[in-house]
Amino acid sequence: MSVLISIIKLFAGVALLIYGMKILSANLKKISGGKLEKFLVSATDNMFKGVLTGILITVATQSSSATTVIVVGLVNSNILKLKNAIPIIMGANIGTTITSQLLRLTSLDSNSWITLFTPEVLAPILILVGVLIMELLKNKKATNIGEMIMGLGLLFTGMITMVDIASGFSNLPILSEILLKLSNPILGVVAGAIVTMIVQSSAATVGILQALSTTGIITYSTTIPIILGQNIGTCFTSILASIGGSKNAKRAAGVHLYFNLIGTIIFLLGIYTYQSFIGFSFWNSSIDMGQIANFHTVFNVVSTIILFPFVNQLEKLTMITIRDKKLKDDDDDDDESDYLSVLNVLDERFLNIPNIAITNSTSVIEKMGELSEKNFRKSMILLKKFENKRIEKMQEREDAVDKLDAKLTEFLVKLGSLDLPEQESITVTSLLKTGTEFEKISDYGYKFSKIVEDMHEKKVKLSDFAYGELEKIYNITEDTILNTIKAFKEKDKNLIVEIEALKELAELQKEKCKNTHIQRLKERKCNVESGIAFLEILTICEKIIDHCSNISVSTLNYMTNEDFVTKQEFFKKIYETENELLKNKLNECSHRYSI
Repeated sequence: MSVLISIIKLFAGVALLIYGMKILSANLKKISGGKLEKFLVSATDNMFKGVLTGILITVATQSSSATTVIVVGLVNSNILKLKNAIPIIMGANIGTTITSQLLRLTSLDSNSWITLFTPEVLAPILILVGVLIMELLKNKKATNIGEMIMGLGLLFTGMITMVDIASGFSNLPILSEILLKLSNPILGVVAGAIVTMIVQSSAATVGILQALSTTGIITYSTTIPIILGQNIGTCFTSILASIGGSKNAKRAAGVHLYFNLIGTIIFLLGIYTYQSFIGFSFWNSSIDMGQIANFHTVFNVVSTIILFPFVNQLEKLTMITIRDKKLKDDDDDDDESDYLSVLNVLDERFLNIPNIAITNSTSVIEKMGELSEKNFRKSMILLKKFENKRIEKMQEREDAVDKLDAKLTEFLVKLGSLDLPEQESITVTSLLKTGTEFEKISDYGYKFSKIVEDMHEKKVKLSDFAYGELEKIYNITEDTILNTIKAFKEKDKNLIVEIEALKELAELQKEKCKNTHIQRLKERKCNVESGIAFLEILTICEKIIDHCSNISVSTLNYMTNEDFVTKQEFFKKIYETENELLKNKLNECSHRYSI
């Protein structure tokens, strides 16, 4: 029973170590307010800087997994190029070794003056300081700082617990038998990979080894393959993060795996070839905490030095193994999987990285905008030349937009419920509104197609004059949608003003169309059914432009981090501060559409 209790306490120590790492990492991200990701992107203009960036980010977050997940997310969102991501991943592997170097402090000689800075002394002090900061300075930033300091204290406490419990395992025969079997390089590598996959932390796996080393029964021959294996196991987190992501996101995770796999193979061949022919004098000797930390560091540094010149080859290897789909010539020759592939970026794992979660949500909204615009454009083509096949594709796009909107709303609601900085909270609200508006534009675009389908079934046709008038307001509406998508992507205030100019122009054109339509009815130049269809399409164009204007409000909120209470405040801002620009845009658009 005492052995069982000791094992439970050992795992409790592991849990505390991992929990401490997570608290430390999570609160550092909150304090940085997305600056870590921005720094990561900006510091990749050359490969050496990329490696250094990877080291620094991983040291700061105490997790190579966190760094690689961020990298995969940035690559997935097209913020970071795959080639620039490779040196960062290499640097992350070096940065993760700092944790094991910190944990080795628990083995320092108790008579040394440096013991004042060991985990045994620092752990309770850090936890106490963290709690005091949280309780005495009751504001969000202080709470985050306090939790971060407390997280470091918990990390050390977990390691101390593991060391204390593991020291009592030295006389267990079963442990000696297990460790003897793990001296087999293949079994050792597999064991290291599996344990790291389970705990999702290479630093935690090395920490467990360091704790067990205090028993004096683990040797170099047992430890080396396990350390090599844990470098492969740590790739599991980035692979999980890439599932369902873009091809480049999968390639970034692939680079992480290939880098560690190739490094492990090189070390296995080198070490075991030397051991077979010459032999290491210390091979079956006990290994201590410091030596474990040193080998962990040497492996990752040397692997980076060896593979650093082959960054281009690593990129090509992932391009070969994870290929792009062949592009289709006809933009109607697509399927629902093409539309919904973007959904994969709304993985809940990214909720822990709000900066990336917002970027990924933005990419989904952009896709919704593109699909909505495409359906509206195809509806006008359908009015000229009806095809049943085109109606089916439009139904697919409409269904896809509905699914994107449902998933996006669910994702953003979860993101908004987190403790976000004010700026990010406003952004999430704006994105929620924008996604809903694009979904409504898609609804009206599809409704347009159903009106055309109904006209085709009833053999109702518009006169050439009516079609010409409708084409004018269609062109205005199409340009409004395109400008709205572009304004949302580029956050361009000039485009927002142009959207308002197009809205005014569309209202003017609609009144002209109504007046001429009434005149045609009086002169019996068109029948009632074609007249109803004509007016319904006019109304659809008007509604779509209204929703584009609503997106302008949300986009301006996004740009300025302001939250307008009413739409009237938005119009007031445009008409008061951008009146001259609005007049110029109105004149420009009037000439463009001959209105």
